Amino acid sequence: MSADEQSPEAARQTGGITWREGNVPFSPQFGDIYYNPKNGLAETQYVFVAGNNLPEAWQNRENFTIGETGFGTGLNFLAAWDCWQKDPARSKRLHFVSVEKFPLTRDAMARAHQNWLELAEISDQLVTQWPTGTMLPGVHRFDLGDGSVTLTLLIGDAIDCYRDYHGMVDCWFLDGFAPSRNPDMWRPELFTALAAASSRDGATLSTFSAARIVRDGLEQAGFEVAKRKGYAYKRDMITARLAPKGTDKSADRGKGMDENPWFVLPKVTDNKRVAIIGGGMAGAACARALQNRRCTVTLFEKSERLANAASGNPIGMLEPYFTADNAITGRFYEAGFRYSQRLVRSLSEAGKIEADFCGVLDLISSQRDEERQAGMMQRLPDSPDLVHVLDREAASSAFGLPLPHGGLFYPGAGWVNPPSLVTCLASGIECHINTPIAAISEDGTDKVLHSVEGQEFGPFDAVIIAGATETTGLDQTAWLSDYLRPVRGQISYFDDSALRECYGDDKIRCVLSHKGYLTPARAGIHVFGATFDRDDDQTDLRETDHAYNRNQLGRVLPELADRLEAIKLDGRAALRTTTPDHLPMIGPAPDYDAYLSAYHDIDKGKKAARYIDAPYHKDVYICTGFGARGLIAAPLAAEIIASEICNMPLPLEKSLMDAIHPARFIVRGLKRRQITA
Repeated sequence: MSADEQSPEAARQTGGITWREGNVPFSPQFGDIYYNPKNGLAETQYVFVAGNNLPEAWQNRENFTIGETGFGTGLNFLAAWDCWQKDPARSKRLHFVSVEKFPLTRDAMARAHQNWLELAEISDQLVTQWPTGTMLPGVHRFDLGDGSVTLTLLIGDAIDCYRDYHGMVDCWFLDGFAPSRNPDMWRPELFTALAAASSRDGATLSTFSAARIVRDGLEQAGFEVAKRKGYAYKRDMITARLAPKGTDKSADRGKGMDENPWFVLPKVTDNKRVAIIGGGMAGAACARALQNRRCTVTLFEKSERLANAASGNPIGMLEPYFTADNAITGRFYEAGFRYSQRLVRSLSEAGKIEADFCGVLDLISSQRDEERQAGMMQRLPDSPDLVHVLDREAASSAFGLPLPHGGLFYPGAGWVNPPSLVTCLASGIECHINTPIAAISEDGTDKVLHSVEGQEFGPFDAVIIAGATETTGLDQTAWLSDYLRPVRGQISYFDDSALRECYGDDKIRCVLSHKGYLTPARAGIHVFGATFDRDDDQTDLRETDHAYNRNQLGRVLPELADRLEAIKLDGRAALRTTTPDHLPMIGPAPDYDAYLSAYHDIDKGKKAARYIDAPYHKDVYICTGFGARGLIAAPLAAEIIASEICNMPLPLEKSLMDAIHPARFIVRGLKRRQITA
């Protein structure tokens, strides 16, 4: 073994690679290097950047999206970003969508980037945001630069990922290990998936390969293929072009975002002035996401301050939601957690919000808990950076106090002060407090908001309804009353002195999650709870709820619970809003009557192509139904809606987008004959 290579174990620890010629990564699995060790950047610039007629192709455009089939070290991304930022006529935003089955570790990526000192500034930005630990399958979204560059990374098999993703891609970097070394990727299904994920206005493509399997596969998928001289010693490379959809030369590349027309997203108009109804976590997150896209945002809150409802709690758990079966619900909240975690960490490190990544200990307190957690660990093997099992002794040490059971410890989790996060997200946004909105009307193509007191606000190009149960009070969303339910939650507080009286100088070191939860001290106060009372819409503080919280705490810390019996507890009650399937509603607002008319017979099994695209209330969007998981769902929801409004690549797979679409309940009801037109 040479001095530049590593043992198999060392390779596993650095992302499954070895090193050659100093900092050139080599894949033992595919028997190939990641890039040309002498002039990898120049080759990328020739094959992919120039091969797709960049920078000319993106000039004077609002958005431009590049798709890629092998992220690897990120060299292609950095080369495109570097070219883009140096072009004074560049598009206003650059989106880069890529797929990677075997992502490098942060340290490995940083080492590989040492070969390109001219890219050091943007490389540092990417490496700083790159996760230090395991990247689970699914979509990962990174906001870079000044917010005008977005990286959407799909972790998994290239064919599977692009089959389930609508990217609106303008040009493709067809990269990855050569067909001779990685034939499983270069299959006809890949080229078909790329064509389906391309922009309706057409797309270009370039690749270093000139193999017959590539040329034939692209042509069968509808691309017009041409040869170009390859880089340096290579004789040929391929470039290709995909005609706009609807032209004689275009292939049948699917219908909109989904083969189901009832989930096709609306065509976007010029949405620059956006009103948001609701000043909680969801509304503030939407405001930030749109502000980052250069939209003019106005926020309306019915109460006397922002974060007045559940977002006003002093501490909220930032805890991942893993499931044993990797079902849709778990996949959505996993994606939400990793997006929130990255956002909260960056704001916390900048000193803009109160948060602490002290970890969360999920206690095993029943046979059901043990079975659930065992299933999770089987699905997440050897990922101690995400979660690891602690026995009772280790759990007690991690928590800081004696515990009756062991559990799962999430080292990347912790707590957040929600009001500080909402305030930060809404910073710089025009806000109208004490302004409950009673109606949304149209003035031509514009929207006008009407307050309860008769004030009018507008005009706006789009409106986002991000309230809780009051969402059902608007005409466009009144039908949601059958699917949005209030859930009352009361938390309890106690002073740190009560803990000292029980345990002396021992401190709570992390958040404890059991049938309830208990937090470390913030400003000398510990929070525990919480109740979960369905269909209760009152927010009065109740002694019976304090007693309930104490009893739950007594199952794991009986001495502390007994001490709290003698203390007058303070607390807070607020309402959450839930849905029947425990997923939020995120997306365009369906026109309920028009849906019933258009899809009244979808239970008959007719082909989807026979139906019209989904009818919506034009430029009205819904963002609600987060239950107790607003912290790990609302920021991602905001990114989704902002991407929809601004016609940008989405941060989720199609299957998850369908699962959170507000119209899903109408469609299910019609299919099951629970709703009739």
